[in-house]
Amino acid sequence: MLVLPAGYLAVFEAGATLVLEQGAHFISFSPVQAYGTEEQPIRITSPDGTGSFTVIQPQEYSSLSNVHFEGLNTLRYDGWALTGAVTFYEADVRLYHCTFLKNHCEDGLNIIRSEFELRQCLFGNTPSDAFDSDFSRGAIEDCRFQQTGNDGMDFSGSVVNIRNCTMEGNGDKGLSVGEE
Repeated sequence: MLVLPAGYLAVFEAGATLVLEQGAHFISFSPVQAYGTEEQPIRITSPDGTGSFTVIQPQEYSSLSNVHFEGLNTLRYDGWALTGAVTFYEADVRLYHCTFLKNHCEDGLNIIRSEFELRQCLFGNTPSDAFDSDFSRGAIEDCRFQQTGNDGMDFSGSVVNIRNCTMEGNGDKGLSVGEE
Protein backbone atom coordinates (compact mmCIF):
# COMPACT_ATOMS: atom_id res chain seq x y z
CA MET A 1 0.00 0.00 0.00
CA LEU A 2 1.40 3.36 -1.04
CA VAL A 3 -0.38 6.21 0.78
CA LEU A 4 0.50 9.85 0.21
CA PRO A 5 -0.97 12.14 2.90
CA ALA A 6 -2.40 15.61 2.29
CA GLY A 7 -0.02 18.52 1.76
CA TYR A 8 2.22 16.98 -0.88
CA LEU A 9 2.25 16.60 -4.67
CA ALA A 10 2.50 13.20 -6.35
CA VAL A 11 4.59 13.57 -9.52
CA PHE A 12 5.04 10.91 -12.21
CA GLU A 13 7.56 11.71 -14.92
CA ALA A 14 7.36 10.66 -18.57
CA GLY A 15 8.26 7.01 -19.04
CA ALA A 16 7.57 6.06 -15.40
CA THR A 17 5.96 2.71 -14.57
CA LEU A 18 4.07 1.90 -11.37
CA VAL A 19 3.32 -1.81 -10.91
CA LEU A 20 0.69 -2.60 -8.28
CA GLU A 21 0.70 -6.32 -7.40
CA GLN A 22 -0.30 -8.60 -4.53
CA GLY A 23 -3.00 -6.22 -3.33
CA ALA A 24 -0.86 -3.08 -3.56
CA HIS A 25 -2.82 0.16 -3.94
CA PHE A 26 -1.89 3.77 -4.68
CA ILE A 27 -3.90 6.16 -2.48
CA SER A 28 -3.20 9.88 -2.53
CA PHE A 29 -4.75 12.61 -0.39
CA SER A 30 -2.62 15.07 -2.40
CA PRO A 31 -2.98 16.12 -6.04
CA VAL A 32 -1.34 14.05 -8.77
CA GLN A 33 0.65 15.42 -11.72
CA ALA A 34 1.50 12.79 -14.31
CA TYR A 35 2.79 14.08 -17.64
CA GLY A 36 3.72 11.32 -20.02
CA THR A 37 4.29 11.81 -23.72
CA GLU A 38 3.17 9.82 -26.74
CA GLU A 39 6.70 8.41 -27.00
CA GLN A 40 7.12 7.92 -23.24
CA PRO A 41 3.74 7.28 -21.65
CA ILE A 42 3.35 6.64 -17.94
CA ARG A 43 2.14 3.10 -17.17
CA ILE A 44 0.17 2.18 -14.07
CA THR A 45 -0.55 -1.53 -14.14
CA SER A 46 -1.54 -4.50 -12.03
CA PRO A 47 -0.43 -7.70 -13.80
CA ASP A 48 -2.22 -9.88 -11.22
CA GLY A 49 -5.38 -7.70 -11.23
CA THR A 50 -5.27 -6.74 -7.55
CA GLY A 51 -4.06 -3.11 -7.48
CA SER A 52 -5.95 0.19 -7.73
CA PHE A 53 -5.30 3.92 -8.14
CA THR A 54 -7.25 6.34 -5.91
CA VAL A 55 -7.10 10.09 -5.25
CA ILE A 56 -9.15 11.39 -2.32
CA GLN A 57 -9.91 15.03 -1.39
CA PRO A 58 -6.73 16.81 -2.45
CA GLN A 59 -6.76 20.59 -2.11
CA GLU A 60 -5.83 21.20 -5.77
CA TYR A 61 -6.57 19.87 -9.25
CA SER A 62 -4.87 16.71 -10.45
CA SER A 63 -3.67 16.64 -14.05
CA LEU A 64 -2.71 13.51 -16.00
CA SER A 65 -1.76 13.13 -19.65
CA ASN A 66 -0.57 10.11 -21.62
CA VAL A 67 -1.10 7.74 -18.71
CA HIS A 68 -2.04 4.10 -19.41
CA PHE A 69 -4.03 2.38 -16.65
CA GLU A 70 -4.24 -1.37 -17.26
CA GLY A 71 -5.29 -4.49 -15.37
CA LEU A 72 -6.38 -2.64 -12.22
CA ASN A 73 -9.14 -3.63 -9.82
CA THR A 74 -11.16 -1.94 -7.07
CA LEU A 75 -9.89 -0.78 -3.71
CA ARG A 76 -11.02 -3.01 -0.86
CA TYR A 77 -9.10 -2.09 2.25
CA ASP A 78 -9.84 -1.55 5.93
CA GLY A 79 -13.61 -1.38 5.39
CA TRP A 80 -13.37 0.67 2.19
CA ALA A 81 -14.92 -0.70 -0.96
CA LEU A 82 -14.80 1.48 -4.08
CA THR A 83 -16.16 0.54 -7.51
CA GLY A 84 -13.47 2.13 -9.71
CA ALA A 85 -10.12 0.75 -10.77
CA VAL A 86 -9.17 4.43 -10.98
CA THR A 87 -11.12 6.67 -8.59
CA PHE A 88 -11.12 10.42 -8.01
CA TYR A 89 -13.23 11.17 -4.92
CA GLU A 90 -13.88 14.87 -4.27
CA ALA A 91 -10.79 15.33 -6.41
CA ASP A 92 -10.98 17.67 -9.41
CA VAL A 93 -9.06 16.24 -12.34
CA ARG A 94 -8.02 16.74 -15.98
CA LEU A 95 -7.29 13.56 -17.96
CA TYR A 96 -5.86 13.96 -21.49
CA HIS A 97 -4.77 11.16 -23.83
CA CYS A 98 -5.17 8.52 -21.11
CA THR A 99 -6.19 4.89 -21.57
CA PHE A 100 -8.19 2.67 -19.23
CA LEU A 101 -7.91 -0.91 -20.49
CA LYS A 102 -8.56 -4.45 -19.26
CA ASN A 103 -9.49 -3.35 -15.75
CA HIS A 104 -11.24 -5.89 -13.50
CA CYS A 105 -13.89 -3.80 -11.79
CA GLU A 106 -17.36 -2.31 -11.83
CA ASP A 107 -16.06 1.02 -13.21
CA GLY A 108 -12.86 1.54 -15.18
CA LEU A 109 -12.86 5.18 -14.05
CA ASN A 110 -15.10 6.53 -11.28
CA ILE A 111 -15.25 10.25 -10.54
CA ILE A 112 -17.29 11.25 -7.49
CA ARG A 113 -18.31 14.77 -6.37
CA SER A 114 -15.63 16.38 -8.53
CA GLU A 115 -15.08 18.65 -11.52
CA PHE A 116 -13.37 16.96 -14.44
CA GLU A 117 -12.23 17.11 -18.06
CA LEU A 118 -11.66 14.00 -20.20
CA ARG A 119 -10.09 14.64 -23.60
CA GLN A 120 -8.95 12.08 -26.17
CA CYS A 121 -9.12 9.17 -23.74
CA LEU A 122 -9.69 5.51 -24.61
CA PHE A 123 -11.72 3.11 -22.46
CA GLY A 124 -11.92 -0.57 -23.31
CA ASN A 125 -12.34 -4.16 -22.23
CA THR A 126 -13.96 -3.40 -18.87
CA PRO A 127 -16.41 -6.01 -17.49
CA SER A 128 -18.99 -3.41 -16.41
CA ASP A 129 -19.04 0.40 -16.95
CA ALA A 130 -16.09 2.13 -18.60
CA PHE A 131 -16.71 5.52 -16.94
CA ASP A 132 -19.00 6.39 -14.03
CA SER A 133 -19.62 9.97 -12.90
CA ASP A 134 -21.43 10.44 -9.60
CA PHE A 135 -22.61 13.92 -8.53
CA SER A 136 -19.93 15.61 -10.62
CA ARG A 137 -19.60 18.33 -13.27
CA GLY A 138 -17.43 17.98 -16.32
CA ALA A 139 -16.67 17.73 -20.01
CA ILE A 140 -15.87 14.72 -22.16
CA GLU A 141 -14.47 15.33 -25.62
CA ASP A 142 -13.07 13.09 -28.39
CA CYS A 143 -13.10 9.95 -26.21
CA ARG A 144 -13.72 6.32 -27.24
CA PHE A 145 -15.62 3.75 -25.21
CA GLN A 146 -15.40 0.21 -26.54
CA GLN A 147 -15.99 -3.39 -25.52
CA THR A 148 -17.54 -2.88 -22.11
CA GLY A 149 -19.70 -5.41 -20.31
CA ASN A 150 -22.26 -2.77 -19.39
CA ASP A 151 -22.35 1.00 -20.13
CA GLY A 152 -19.79 3.14 -21.90
CA MET A 153 -20.67 6.13 -19.72
CA ASP A 154 -22.90 6.08 -16.62
CA PHE A 155 -24.05 9.30 -14.93
CA SER A 156 -25.78 9.78 -11.58
CA GLY A 157 -26.64 13.30 -10.40
CA SER A 158 -24.04 14.80 -12.76
CA VAL A 159 -23.94 17.67 -15.25
CA VAL A 160 -21.67 16.77 -18.16
CA ASN A 161 -21.04 18.17 -21.65
CA ILE A 162 -20.19 15.42 -24.14
CA ARG A 163 -18.74 16.15 -27.56
CA ASN A 164 -17.50 13.95 -30.39
CA CYS A 165 -17.27 10.65 -28.53
CA THR A 166 -17.69 7.16 -29.98
CA MET A 167 -19.22 4.04 -28.46
CA GLU A 168 -18.60 0.54 -29.81
CA GLY A 169 -19.49 -2.88 -28.46
CA ASN A 170 -20.99 -1.83 -25.13
CA GLY A 171 -22.91 -4.69 -23.48
CA ASP A 172 -25.85 -2.56 -22.31
CA LYS A 173 -25.95 1.13 -23.24
CA GLY A 174 -23.42 3.52 -24.67
CA LEU A 175 -24.76 6.25 -22.40
CA SER A 176 -26.77 5.79 -19.19
CA VAL A 177 -28.29 8.90 -17.58
CA GLY A 178 -31.07 9.76 -15.22
CA GLU A 179 -30.07 8.19 -11.94
CA GLU A 180 -30.09 10.71 -9.11
